[in-house]
Amino acid sequence: MIRTFQQHRLRKCQLLDGLWDFVFDKDNIGLSEGWNINFPSSHDQVPVPACWNNELGKFDYEGVAWYRTWVTLEESSHLRLLFHAVLGHADVYWDGTHLGYHYGGYTPFDFTIPDVTSGVHELVVRTDCTLESNTIPYHIVDWFHYGGIIRPVEVQLLPDVSIEGMRFTYDMTGDSSADIRVRLQLRSMSDAPVEVPVSLYRNGEAFHTQNVYLPPKESMELNVEQAWSGLQRWEPEDPALYMIRATAGQDDRADRIGFRTVETRNKKILLNGKELYLQGVNRHEEHPEWGFAFPNKLMTKDLDIILQMGCNTVRGSHYPQSEYWLDLLDERGVLFWSEIPIWGAAFPAEVTDDPLFVQRALTMMDEMIERDLHHPSILFWSVHNEIDTRSQQAYDLSVQMTELVRSKDPSRLVAYATMHPMTDICLGLFDVIGINYYGGWYFGHATFEEMLVTFHERCKEYGAENTPVLMTEFGGAGVFGDSGWEPRLFSEDYQADLLRDSLKLFRADPKISGTYVWQFADTRADLQSRRPHFRDRARSFNNKGLVNEYRKPKLAYRVVKGIYKDQNDPYVWGSTLQ
Repeated sequence: MIRTFQQHRLRKCQLLDGLWDFVFDKDNIGLSEGWNINFPSSHDQVPVPACWNNELGKFDYEGVAWYRTWVTLEESSHLRLLFHAVLGHADVYWDGTHLGYHYGGYTPFDFTIPDVTSGVHELVVRTDCTLESNTIPYHIVDWFHYGGIIRPVEVQLLPDVSIEGMRFTYDMTGDSSADIRVRLQLRSMSDAPVEVPVSLYRNGEAFHTQNVYLPPKESMELNVEQAWSGLQRWEPEDPALYMIRATAGQDDRADRIGFRTVETRNKKILLNGKELYLQGVNRHEEHPEWGFAFPNKLMTKDLDIILQMGCNTVRGSHYPQSEYWLDLLDERGVLFWSEIPIWGAAFPAEVTDDPLFVQRALTMMDEMIERDLHHPSILFWSVHNEIDTRSQQAYDLSVQMTELVRSKDPSRLVAYATMHPMTDICLGLFDVIGINYYGGWYFGHATFEEMLVTFHERCKEYGAENTPVLMTEFGGAGVFGDSGWEPRLFSEDYQADLLRDSLKLFRADPKISGTYVWQFADTRADLQSRRPHFRDRARSFNNKGLVNEYRKPKLAYRVVKGIYKDQNDPYVWGSTLQ
């Protein structure tokens, strides 16, 4: 399943999961040789969805690759081809004809094809996961450079009138009342005028019905506004959800929403008017056996482990994560920090204002918000991570990104994570500031206190004295199974002591509203012999996980759990770090 619930009951949908024909295009000759029409006969096969790097003999390939499968229609129909995520560049061909191009990696894109004849049709996809100076992420990035069609591909059969989009927004007017707005986008592919009945439902009960007239081959927007009462708010302790379903003739679409308010006041984050203290982890949606093509079953296990630790929030590092994962968070009342893959620790300031990079960043942000707008678990839209926020280029980009987010969704908080807390010039632009700082790992032990004093003074200078602050990354590596009598670097003991001392310090600071430990699980790093980067990644993994890559707990997991759950655990409060 793509979602934890059924989005369509009338619309017929088919997943194209399975083995697709596959070939690398190492010399980038496929376009000139017309592989979209004459797919190479000497092809391999790989599963979709998947990362090709997890298949034998394909581990370290980064570049262009081609996919092909066949779609059989029993009768003529209008089609929607929906790709939930393809890493990097994607060109899509239907029966040899180019349907279009998408750049990204973690958000969906689609193509509508009217009047497709019955029979067998060829679907070809050219992908390119190459990372460069103006790609997102940048070519130097602290996670493995996977490639492939990483999330499902769907074929949807559309009637003459279809629902292209549904957007639900609201303003709370009381504890249990709201002014709601529904925007329904309808499209006709009929050659004649058509009138269709349209109905909107809340948890199965109709709240609006009308007939809509559409001219031939035209689209229209239907807007409905109502005042609702008797609503239950979405709370972490009781995450009330409402199913909103639209029908238009023979088509339908459903999504879930939750009612809540998010605001900041005096350095605090408030959900439904109540102050939050966030206890969380950073989570890559990655596994050594599946890469970014993360299975649903493992998402459930990840969440169970995270909740058992006492977390009430997760940071989605560093890209839009699966819709299924977000559905689980909605259902379990877990708060989410969502961001796009601008990872900038090695990112030069002068690249930040490259027009192509800026356009890609704005598009990715737009697509993430468009996809995930209805998830009540999302409190933060984060626009970038660890770029050079000491520079004017980063400041100008931040202005553009925050303006976009606030224009699309003023109901959430705009955030970012800085690795330059003592010299950052962007502090005054955001609703929430995240600090990424690795005292005790990349820096000496006594740097957290000094950093925080300087940072809090700079917040006053930049008008951010009341802006909530979260510690969004901190920690150190601990190689699973490496333990002893002393807290040596890379040992589980050192990692546990470092996190214990850091959490005690942050929780004692009234100007910090929460913590996200780096990171939940060990992840595969981009460590290659021909490159000088990330030489501290033992085993070719970022070993800062509280659990290892196979979700086995380290000592640090138990330490963080003890602190997050306020348990009187000897692992928690004793420390050997000096």
